[in-house]
Amino acid sequence: MYERIGAVRVVNAVGPATRFGGVPLSAGVLTAMSEATAVAIDIEQLQLTAGRHLAGLLGVPGAYVTPGASAALLLGTAAALTRTEARLIDALPTVLGTRDTVVVQAAHRDPYDHAITATGARLVEVGYPGTTRAGEVARALDERTAAVLYRPGRPGEHVGLRELADLAHRAGAVVIVDGALHVPPVDRLHEYFEQGADLVAVSGGKCFRGPQASGLLLGDPALLTAAALHHQDMDVRDATWGRRPGRDGGGAPRQGIGRSLKLGREQLLGLVVAVEEYLAGTSADALGEAELAVVAERLAAAGTTATWHHDPALDVRNLEVPLPETGADDLLVRLAGRPVPVFVEEGTAWRGVLALNPMALVEGDGAILADALLEELARSGRPA
Repeated sequence: MYERIGAVRVVNAVGPATRFGGVPLSAGVLTAMSEATAVAIDIEQLQLTAGRHLAGLLGVPGAYVTPGASAALLLGTAAALTRTEARLIDALPTVLGTRDTVVVQAAHRDPYDHAITATGARLVEVGYPGTTRAGEVARALDERTAAVLYRPGRPGEHVGLRELADLAHRAGAVVIVDGALHVPPVDRLHEYFEQGADLVAVSGGKCFRGPQASGLLLGDPALLTAAALHHQDMDVRDATWGRRPGRDGGGAPRQGIGRSLKLGREQLLGLVVAVEEYLAGTSADALGEAELAVVAERLAAAGTTATWHHDPALDVRNLEVPLPETGADDLLVRLAGRPVPVFVEEGTAWRGVLALNPMALVEGDGAILADALLEELARSGRPA
């Protein structure tokens, strides 16, 4: 199909990156996505039933499927700003409620903060990149604080999640954890809730190996109900919507700020099966690691020693290739310009290596990667 429309396949040694389409999907996930289209379904009810199923599987208070972790952050923030009040939901990104800020430690700032500020919330940054004090957080929390954002794994001496959650809850604020790079493993998820998280945003397309346009907002069911009102199709008739089971008879909000984050039944059921497979231990990266072993062997035979390095965030073994003295940029551009473009993780270039991630590799990619690296390293002046 790609060839028919003139698109060129690539070798993705970056991993579960959206810009390269994510990871290959299992036969079970693909079957679920196909079967999802066979009949019509009430998406609101599907979200409720799938949410209960996923919450039970993962051992969390509640689950809501989103089109990615960034979408989960946006919907979680919107829920914290408005809860289920239709007047407030309709107004976003103009925040009419008294709580309109999100407190974040300086070290936890991130380009994905756009998902927070798109709701109309204002970020209040505290501390410094290397250190944050509990007193600084406490002084930033006030009657305008809707939420506190926490991102795990940041270096430095900062306020931990348990203490942060205690401070936030005293101020009546929601604690949102951005777990996109850190869940699974599921044990981490349980730790976040045990330490006081109210909501956790999770990627479906990374280690769960679900559809790339999938994610999860996990946590407090009341906040998930509010998130749904911002997200789902609200092209409904007010008089009948309020009389459905579980409604309080109140009026329906209009289309919410998350309406553009459309989620298909295919992505929803695909993610359900992906989570089931992950928990059953049938979702693995064995093929990708075998392809990287081909690369390591070929490089070693040519005199270049690549080393294996555990990526704690994605919980996989990357193969790290030393860079030539001429640096990374020219090499990366040449790899991307080959007849079959090759893309590797560039974020490690500052320490003199390129990281090859196994998660998106398919059979035969190892040979293509090895050929490309050997040829381009030779052009950079390193013997091959």
